[in-house]
Amino acid sequence: MTNLQRWLMYLIMFLIPYFLLLSSAIKTPGLQALLVPLQVLPYVLVLMFGFYAAGTVLYRTFTFNDCPAAAAELQKEIEEARKDLITKGFKFRD
Repeated sequence: MTNLQRWLMYLIMFLIPYFLLLSSAIKTPGLQALLVPLQVLPYVLVLMFGFYAAGTVLYRTFTFNDCPAAAAELQKEIEEARKDLITKGFKFRD
């Protein structure tokens, strides 16, 4: 089972009882008191997911590791490529 299939299964397992409760197909005591919070629940979940996604992106951006050795190696490769292109007749506009 792929991750997509697993998440779709979780979504279906949430949506079926959710819509059954909203359509009053399932009658439970005190459902009228919970009807408004049930109707607002999808908006709250989307908002919470947005906060989670933004927080994850910001955290990973601020804790991004620099790699000076890889940067130096890349600069060396760029210089070698420039020298190779110059020997082949390419002219840079620096």
